[in-house]
Amino acid sequence: MGDNRKKQKLLWLISTIFFFTFSALSGFAIKFHRDYQDIPSDHLIGNKTSNVKALKEKGIPFSFLVISDTHNSNVGENLLKAAMKKEDVSFLIHVGDFVNGPGLWEHRFFLTDMAVGVKPPFPIFLVPGNHDIDYFPSAKKQSGQRMTPEVFESLYGARNFNFLFNGCLFIICEIDPRNPTGYLNYLREILSKKGLGKKYIFIFMHYPPERLVKYMERSALPNEEEFFSLIESYKVTTCFFGHYHGYRRGQIKGVNLIVLGGGGGRLKSWQSEWGKFHHLLKINVDENIIIEDMLTPQEGVSNFHRTLKKCVFIHFFPIINQRSWILYVFIFLFLCVGIYSVIMFFLHINKSAHGGGCV
Repeated sequence: MGDNRKKQKLLWLISTIFFFTFSALSGFAIKFHRDYQDIPSDHLIGNKTSNVKALKEKGIPFSFLVISDTHNSNVGENLLKAAMKKEDVSFLIHVGDFVNGPGLWEHRFFLTDMAVGVKPPFPIFLVPGNHDIDYFPSAKKQSGQRMTPEVFESLYGARNFNFLFNGCLFIICEIDPRNPTGYLNYLREILSKKGLGKKYIFIFMHYPPERLVKYMERSALPNEEEFFSLIESYKVTTCFFGHYHGYRRGQIKGVNLIVLGGGGGRLKSWQSEWGKFHHLLKINVDENIIIEDMLTPQEGVSNFHRTLKKCVFIHFFPIINQRSWILYVFIFLFLCVGIYSVIMFFLHINKSAHGGGCV
């Protein structure tokens, strides 16, 4: 009988821990859901005219940040949080693959995490990457969960975007796989209308040219020779690319080419060791020189809270959808069963104390 009582106490103890743990998880989920519902309408994430108006022009010199391929990772968020502490930064441009897959809840998590968690003090502009938009419908995909080009624009603004800042032209350019030459038409239009007489011209697109990152093959920038001719004729200063999870740089016809896809995505085993690290760039623009500062993440930094939040967002919230009351039912039930388990656990302790000598 003594062994049986020990087993019963152990079972009630395990039950207590289990149900109180899940009641705490339900409480966390409620907090995460409120964060999602409370995203401020005037947030600074995306390619919107209001975010351009939020820029504070003070003339040259100025600085801006560039990152790519964070893939909704903890490393990427740690880099972004560290970058927020940099002084005299005007804005950040993300060069694509800011989520890990083109699902609606991946994007909702990213937007909530950035607007409520990171809380950037300056605008963040976004280049669409191949992981960010689902361009091709499929019978295997739920239509309401896809991040289509139209849903992307409703969430973040234009997929192609440009703005002027301190006499410099910034062009954000989407590479749409359904129209491989479309980006050239957009670039040609903007450069012809706004490119002349600018102090510096910066272009941001996700896919790098094959000659810069030769392994890309079909994932390389389409029609790159025409692209090179275009940027040379308008004397573009620098082109920034992502997609390759590392650092590369080069120059062609006087234009600087920089690949900075090491924002947090998985570093591949087949990559060469040179440039194989996570990083973010701070670009310092002066009258006669442009200087790049590189920021790398701290080693051993983990974020269990964010991992849990991401898991709940992406895998659980789509199930409950608009029925957030389910979370309150869960926490009520778990707490009730947890309290009952505590009572039963102490009752068995009391019985053991008074009848422990019986055989």
